[in-house]
Amino acid sequence: MKRSAAIASVRSLCALGLPGEQLIPALLEALHRVIPSSRNLFDWTDANGNLVRYFFEGPIDAEVARHYFEEFYNSRETEAMGGFRDTVLGRATIRSAAELDNAAFFRSGLYNEIWRPQNLHSRVEAIVRGARGQPLGSLVLYRERGAAAFTREEEALLGDLVPYVARGLEGESTMALDFVARRERRAVLSLAGDGTLRHLSEDAHKMLLLSHGGITPESAGRAPHGPEFATLAMLADQIRSHEHASRHQVMLTVDNAWGRFVFEAQPLLAARSDSQPAIHVSIQHQEPRAVAWRRALAGLNLSIAQTEVCALLRAGYTQQQIAAALGIATSTVADHVKKIYGRLDVHSVRELCSRVDELVQ
Repeated sequence: MKRSAAIASVRSLCALGLPGEQLIPALLEALHRVIPSSRNLFDWTDANGNLVRYFFEGPIDAEVARHYFEEFYNSRETEAMGGFRDTVLGRATIRSAAELDNAAFFRSGLYNEIWRPQNLHSRVEAIVRGARGQPLGSLVLYRERGAAAFTREEEALLGDLVPYVARGLEGESTMALDFVARRERRAVLSLAGDGTLRHLSEDAHKMLLLSHGGITPESAGRAPHGPEFATLAMLADQIRSHEHASRHQVMLTVDNAWGRFVFEAQPLLAARSDSQPAIHVSIQHQEPRAVAWRRALAGLNLSIAQTEVCALLRAGYTQQQIAAALGIATSTVADHVKKIYGRLDVHSVRELCSRVDELVQ
């Protein structure tokens, strides 16, 4: 992706007016198309540089998280790199991957006890600050062992994107949110009849934390325990109240800052007469429809301007409203629309909407 296109894609995402909790997962995913990486992370901080919550792509390893926050956070990590708080409160915006590309770091406890078990090998970090200079958080891109090193050009590009991320986090949430299911954001778990957790799929722990308020240093380091999740208790109670209806299914929707979570629970039939009853639960984390549209458009052969116009058309804007929003002439919008129709082989806004929705499914 060209530098101008990369900046434009992130800028438009950060300008959607999404709550920060829904912006960050979408941003971390979008950054893979801009700067290739293995897993991305964002740590929210308070004004004093303390980590208060975070979002990390991939599953949570509770044991590794507990070990990091108990042993390394603002403590032993200084043996290998700057302490978290000092880094966030410092002056640098970008911490280069080259800082840790040395034998001492790869021998350190931080690398071998925290990074290596998660298949992390190198990182580039950006400190995001607000309009008054206060820290908002730390944005980290990781690569695994054997991957190419981050280049200075990639690090400079990340630095160019930081102001847009800051504005997106500080901006007021203005979007009327509409959600759409996404196949990849699904987890399953099983409960004993009394609501005790028995089995979880890889992403279930993270999904439970997000649906119950978010991931904090304290919550991430605790092994998942059924009673601490109110939603699971409610589902188990509902199933037990219909214990004689083996096909009974319970659905529960939770909306919070992180989006929409749809829980479905169903009793499982015992394989043997002496087996304990169990409950199957699926969790679907839905994403804002506007994010899904933009991800779908990123895969089409459209220019930067055409992608933006197409996204606004799908969102219901008229050509006059698009011209006002983008600060361009209505005739320019009309020209973009003509080219978009030709590229996508559609002949009306209605056909365009259907085409984009097909890509989202």
